[in-house]
Amino acid sequence: MPFVLNHYSDPNHDGSTVPKYFAANVLPCGGVRILAKKTNAIETVARDYADRLVLQKLTELYEVVKPSEIAEQLTSHGLSLGVIRALLASNPERFAYSERRWVPAARIASEGRPVAELVYSMAYRFGAPIPVTLVSIELSRTTDLDEEVAEYTVRSHAQSDPRLILTLDDHIVAADSVFTGSDESIERAYLINNVDEEAVAEVQKALGDFDWRQEDAIVKAVEKAAPVNIKALGAAAWLALNPQVPTSHHLYDWKKFNAELLSIPGFIPSVDGNLYPESETKSWITTAGKIADKLDAVIEIEDATPLELKKDDIEECVKLILKSDEAITATWLLENKFEVTPNVKTYPDDLTNMMNALKEDKRVEWVGGDRFMKPDSAPEIAKEVPLPFQFEQTPHKQEDGEPVDAELTDEGLSSSLRKLIAHPLATDVLDEEIAPAPKTMPESLRLVLKPIHRELGTFPLSQFPTGWFDPEPALQEVILQDADGKELQVWVNHEARLIFNLFDWWLDQPVESGSVFQLTKTSKPNVLEFQWLEQSDPVVYISNQRIEELREIASASEGKSTFELLCEVMAHWPKGADFLTVLWELNVVRRTSRRMLASILSSYVCFYQRSGSPVWHYDHKKVEQGFDKSKKKFIKKD
Repeated sequence: MPFVLNHYSDPNHDGSTVPKYFAANVLPCGGVRILAKKTNAIETVARDYADRLVLQKLTELYEVVKPSEIAEQLTSHGLSLGVIRALLASNPERFAYSERRWVPAARIASEGRPVAELVYSMAYRFGAPIPVTLVSIELSRTTDLDEEVAEYTVRSHAQSDPRLILTLDDHIVAADSVFTGSDESIERAYLINNVDEEAVAEVQKALGDFDWRQEDAIVKAVEKAAPVNIKALGAAAWLALNPQVPTSHHLYDWKKFNAELLSIPGFIPSVDGNLYPESETKSWITTAGKIADKLDAVIEIEDATPLELKKDDIEECVKLILKSDEAITATWLLENKFEVTPNVKTYPDDLTNMMNALKEDKRVEWVGGDRFMKPDSAPEIAKEVPLPFQFEQTPHKQEDGEPVDAELTDEGLSSSLRKLIAHPLATDVLDEEIAPAPKTMPESLRLVLKPIHRELGTFPLSQFPTGWFDPEPALQEVILQDADGKELQVWVNHEARLIFNLFDWWLDQPVESGSVFQLTKTSKPNVLEFQWLEQSDPVVYISNQRIEELREIASASEGKSTFELLCEVMAHWPKGADFLTVLWELNVVRRTSRRMLASILSSYVCFYQRSGSPVWHYDHKKVEQGFDKSKKKFIKKD
């Protein structure tokens, strides 16, 4: 539809032509100030969206004494009581605590100010289109106007105030977030609206040869370009509809354009100035929850004392745990039964009291962190080391009766291998020495998946620093969360030195050996962030084609010594191979310990290293020379 010319070039309404926020290099919206080059833009978007949901419900309720009143309204959106408490306590630009009640901050800030300022303040602090009815109800509550008169007043201001827009779906929004060009020069219009020329060019490129005069042009443009910068999209339309020719007819009316733009169903405006598909909001809620978990805001509403848990309280908590097929956390029990969240001053003492009471009750089982389940909930497969991890001594003997596959003491090993066998990637379950805990514990770990663990749905604790997982209890439930919000329940068994139940996520990974992933601790006990990294470990990686070749060797391995199998594996590497590469290739063929491989490489003449080279070579012509007699004295005795 065409747009009627409507001049607007004074966004500050104070005679200036440059927006105040442009000079400060920040974009103001809804009380959240974003640096133009902020690195955590996704978190800012997520936090702002969650704040808007809370603010809308708080405004509808007028005021709340308990944040649980808001939580009940937002359960379907995925915002818990703990998250809502944290959001309320950490954004004074939107939320205020007054007279022991939570209220919208705009209400406090606008006390005694003209009606026009109250309406604008609500729209500005909300930071997105807000229903006219909601603004009207708030206006009627804070003035002497009845609701009908208040609604008429809001609509009048939205239509006449150049700082506001009334959308087609009956919302109002502050005009700061849209492109307000009219008959200015391109340079001046971009300056006034703080629009980047490159951003406009990107929108034009995304739209291609686009006809802004066609029916439903705005809807079609958004569907084609989203997510799209709102101002840049407006600028692109303005350039096409308001040509820089004195005699041209200007069709871009910024109020009408944005009234339609911000009313399109299925798209959500965000604090970063972009219009996103509504489907994005699910991940925003997940991210907002993670942000809230990290907030340090503490709510000191009153001089509260720690909870005194009575027998009936514990009985009710135990019943909830026994009824559930999944673990229930002490944090969840405190939040949902007592409205105590991590932001409450007494939370540490309350959590300790709850944990101690539940640990003492033998009807439930502590499964690590703050998690409790029915007794014996862990799967049987997670309670012992699977048989494929066992090592077997081959029966083959040399002429003098010594084993063909003999382990050597450290003194008999090649000097380079003495160090390499202690490398975390060389160790594995039943083949490790537990090191002391490091002085500084890392929050994130880079870990490498090996083929046998991919097949069995496990992972060895040998790749973790001692103490990274809490030492008690011996068998623990841990929840992994990926970036898409998917969760996987796994079991950490300290006695078996394995993590179990990883089948589902391991089989999604096409690389069978050498895939790299990262685990990061969160603020929640026994909840870890999981991320596949776009790389493979260079020494543990085995191509899928090579894996099949190794499996063929394995299928014909019966009756052969490990030495013979190693010769077959090494024949693939005419230019030599790293010890770790050989170790995990050999383990596809036969389960072999790191010391056994190091011993065979060190004691048979056909295996050697060149001076200064880290790789091992195989000379098939020297196989008949057999075992290096100088190594006999280093053979380990049972």
